[in-house]
Amino acid sequence: MEHIYCDDYPNVMHWKAVQEFTIEQASLLLAGLDPFDFKEGLDSVKQINHSRWKLAHGYALSLETSIRRGILTPIICAKYVYNEFLDEMNATKIDPNDRTETMSYRHTIITRSSLNQWVTNENVILVLPYRAKKNPPPIIQEISIEDNNIKKLPNNTQHSSEGLELTQEIIEQFWSTYDTENKQTAPTKKEVIDYLIGKGVSKNLAEAVDIVLRPFELRKVGRRKG
Repeated sequence: MEHIYCDDYPNVMHWKAVQEFTIEQASLLLAGLDPFDFKEGLDSVKQINHSRWKLAHGYALSLETSIRRGILTPIICAKYVYNEFLDEMNATKIDPNDRTETMSYRHTIITRSSLNQWVTNENVILVLPYRAKKNPPPIIQEISIEDNNIKKLPNNTQHSSEGLELTQEIIEQFWSTYDTENKQTAPTKKEVIDYLIGKGVSKNLAEAVDIVLRPFELRKVGRRKG
């Protein structure tokens, strides 16, 4: 999966336990922007000509298209209309398949799990915070016993397997946002297993991947409370 790294990624810890997003919120977060920083959402980032405003709007259009095509199922799909009687704007539920209706990005809602699945299935490019690479510690060579008859074992560091690939994917999708100071940000066992099974992985392998990545202190913890 490709990534875009930026050095102005905001602190979005307050979004870690949120399980539902509007299209507008999801688009801004995918673009590495905090929705709370922009009062008018997508309109605000465009008005200030933010360097990633086009990316955020592109995510919104992609999410709308996926909902229209049935690839992504929303909790509710809505439009924003003017109520003459009350002299105010109101959100009204619409059929996602009705393309004559204009979908409201601010009122159409999707779940975190469906968003994660969509990102994976559509191979969406994510914006991630830039982290400076740490210099590796110096390698100290040990003095070996002088024995020319001992053959050196091959050092193969390029090993790969389905399990390793799934483990890396789960780290990116679920554990990359885990905060050790806030246990509620950890994905539940059910979320991880359901996600993997949805990709065609066997239940045994899914459970194995979850066990490998889950800290010991979280293995007996039930589903987090909202």
